[in-house]
This record gives sequence, C-alpha cells and structure tokens, in this order.
Amino acid sequence: MLPATEANQSQGRLMSENPVLLDVNNLSTYFFSREGVLKAVDGVSFEIRRGEALGIAGESGCGKSVTAQSILRIVPEHGRIVDGEILLHEDGKTTDLARLDWKGAEIREIRGKQIAMVFQEPMSAFSMVYTIGNQIVEVIRLHQEVDAAEARARAIEILRRVGMPKPEVTIDAYPFALSGGMRQRAMIAMALACHPSLLIADEPTTAVDVTIQAQVLELIKDLQREMGMSLMVITHDLAVISELCDRVMIMYLGKDVESAPAKELFRNPKHPYTVGLLKSVPELGEGSSQEIEAIAGSVPGPYDRPQGCHFHPRCPDFIPGVCDVTYPPQMEVGPGHRVRCHLYV
Repeated sequence: MLPATEANQSQGRLMSENPVLLDVNNLSTYFFSREGVLKAVDGVSFEIRRGEALGIAGESGCGKSVTAQSILRIVPEHGRIVDGEILLHEDGKTTDLARLDWKGAEIREIRGKQIAMVFQEPMSAFSMVYTIGNQIVEVIRLHQEVDAAEARARAIEILRRVGMPKPEVTIDAYPFALSGGMRQRAMIAMALACHPSLLIADEPTTAVDVTIQAQVLELIKDLQREMGMSLMVITHDLAVISELCDRVMIMYLGKDVESAPAKELFRNPKHPYTVGLLKSVPELGEGSSQEIEAIAGSVPGPYDRPQGCHFHPRCPDFIPGVCDVTYPPQMEVGPGHRVRCHLYV
C-alpha cells in the first residue's frame, strides 16, 4: 500500500482547529437524455476545512469531475443539481451554491475569486486566439479593481510564482506555443490570480509527461502551503493523493463509498473497492516480482446500475441476498472514517 506523507500528519490538527470552508450535503447531480437518467453524483456528502487538502479518487465515470463541476455550477448541458446543499462559508456568511442561478452575478463573482479550478486539459480551457497574459489579466480585472497596467504586473508576478520561465516574455505567448508543462503552469497561475480560498485540481498531472508530473505536484503543494488555501484534488492516481492530501474520499458510480484521513485509509482500508484500488497500485521498491491484483469485472454502464450495492457484482466479499438487495447505509468505523458497506452494518 502507499506510504503516508508529511501532509497526512497534519490531519488531526486541521480537523480540530480549522473551520469548515465548504460543506457538501447529499449532493445529487443527474443528466437527463432520451436513454434515461444518469445519476452522475448520487447523494454525496463531504466537507473541506480551511488549509486542508481533500483527494477524491475512483475509476473513470465515478462522478469525480461532475462533483467539482457542481460546486462551480458549470455542469454540462442536460445536467442539473436535483438535490443537496453546497454550503460555502466565506466572508462571514454562508452561501448555498446549489441554489444560485448558474448564470447569475453571484456565482460569477465566486468563480475565480473564492473558488478556482485547474482543468484536466489546459488546451481546452485556454482560448487559442488570446495570449495567456490577456486571459490572466481578464480574470484579475473581473474580480479586482485595478487598471490594465497593474493587472499585467500582477499577472507577471503570479507567472513568476508558479515557476514560468521568463514571465515578462511568456505572458505574451499564445497557449499553443507553450509546452505541456508550461501550459499547466499558466493554468495554475490563472486559477491563483485572485488568491482563491479553494483550488480544485482536476487530474492536474494527466496532460503532462512523467518528467513534469513531480514538478507540478510539488508546485501545487508549495503554493497551497504558501497561500494557506484549501485544495480539492480529483484523480484516479492514488500516488497523487498520497503526495498532496490530508483526507481522501473514494467514489464509485456516483456514491461516496469510503472517506477517511489519508494516513488511515492507506493503512486500514475498509471498503472492498478501496482495498482493490490499493492492491492494483505497484509499490515503490518492490521490483518486478510483486503481484498486482486487478479489480474483477468492469464498471457497469451508466444506465445499468446494479440493484443494492453498486459494487456487488465485482466484490470478493459479496453477501447474496444482502448486497444485491439494499444499498448499505454510511457507517462510522473510526474517527473521521466512514464507509458504505454491509460488512460493517
């Protein structure tokens, strides 16, 4: 299993001292089409404290990215939040983001200023017809009362802070003229331009090669510590979680099946799906002789979810007449450690 990092060791202090920034309760986001209803996120609950890093992990199609899109109210066409709360505690007030008009002035003020996002693919997030400087300056001027010259100076400074080579020159480059690593740094710079309280990073290392991945992770970790912001990391890579996060939530087919402090989850996973994910990750230093176990079967189709626990057709601990009949309630199995599994009911 993956080793815990220094970031994990701060979990107890964060849980006891830092106030909650974002409180998500029973969030359900569905997509409606002729084929039926796709329950992308189905009753998910979690919280993120100030200065804390939460990792959300699971296979493709489990609802990780839609959870982030729901928070920012940028759910794609035909999708909508049908239930739940997304409570942002900021500036001395509580705002339910789920109740805001997704095109309204209030959510536009929150996007970028209080909650920002680093998208999975920078090429799709940047406009190719404007320089990266123009796009970062636009974000700064949208949320801060500064003139063009001051906004440009701030853009150069944030590019410098994310390690962009020659920021005074690079600021006038177009996205297509930059390498993958430089585009990722530019996207991080744009996300941090207004010093958000929460940064959402959706698969932050997917679009860069392995030589750049470690640099990007170290950059995000350093900037989080330096700016004191909260972090929500969405990934299928548990190694990224172990590097960056204090707490982990595992998702499967739109459900939060297990959540715990990162150190606890890697040492003592409870849900059979979490156990399977960890066993499928090669351990550093074990060599080529180690056995890597794949999870049996495949993720069911989005419109063909099994009755009962969605994982039961792939589960090695399947209990006939129980797991295939009812979905398990969430149980507390340790301090801050919750799991949805009939083994613990």
